[in-house]
Amino acid sequence: MSSAAPSASLRNLFAELEQLFQNETEARVSVSVQAAERALAERLNQAIRRLRQTDNFSEMAVVLCDTSQPFARTFAVFHVNEMLIGGERMRPATEEIAADFAALRFQAQEAAAFATVLESHEPVVALCSPAEVSAGVARLLNPAAGEKAHLFPITVVSTAVGILYASGSVESAAIELLAQTASAVLEARQRPVLRAGATASPNLVRIEPAAGRAPEWEELSATERHLHLRAQRFARVQVAEMRLYRADAVKSGRARGDLYDTLQDAIDAGRQIFQEKFLAASATMPDYFHRELVRTLADDNPAWLGEKYPGPLV
Repeated sequence: MSSAAPSASLRNLFAELEQLFQNETEARVSVSVQAAERALAERLNQAIRRLRQTDNFSEMAVVLCDTSQPFARTFAVFHVNEMLIGGERMRPATEEIAADFAALRFQAQEAAAFATVLESHEPVVALCSPAEVSAGVARLLNPAAGEKAHLFPITVVSTAVGILYASGSVESAAIELLAQTASAVLEARQRPVLRAGATASPNLVRIEPAAGRAPEWEELSATERHLHLRAQRFARVQVAEMRLYRADAVKSGRARGDLYDTLQDAIDAGRQIFQEKFLAASATMPDYFHRELVRTLADDNPAWLGEKYPGPLV
């Protein structure tokens, strides 16, 4: 009996020490995660501020490469002229490789992933193979075997003017936010040109859809198309920010199937702005914000939004 008592006491002591160690480790990990999230947010804020200060696409490419280091191992900016794609800037790169990259030109038809981005104006993930990203890009960027490329469009109104390329430990939400910021900055630079060709009336042209049928894109006026593209970009940015800045809430909301309950303040704020800025301004406007919530936040699973989610605005 006497020999068993110390053994039991030691087991209890070890159990207590193990629990203390686990609690201390969890606390340190939590603090580290919070610090990393704050650092990430600050890096993004700095990147966005610098992008807003640029005057042209070349300056923007420099800023994008400089500020993208935490978000991907390899990063490149391409300019687009219709279906012709050219290298603008990349990292990491020696002077020789940088010069070769700047001289790179290829048709979108030579790279299936690039062609898909230009056609859809949506991000694309593909293998870093010559067939997907072109032989020149595969040679200069030298991806690892089986590595995937993440491509993000930079658009002005309905035209792609650039593409961001990222591979290796890619933080896709952060880079998509940078691409959308670049699009907004370039579009703001072009607004005087866009207005010069617009109708003299300050009121938006509204198209009343036929009963039971939404208007086709070709039926929309140039003003309406511009508004639709702004609405789509707003929805993507809002949802990307939720995924980036409130990643833990998104993860837990998906796990419990109650994303709306978990992110109600952010979702309600986005819904209100979308209602006031876009739905109230156009009779042809669908609820792009709802579509983006389902597609990106809920990963195409509407049930994850939860029973409390009020549904689309229209």
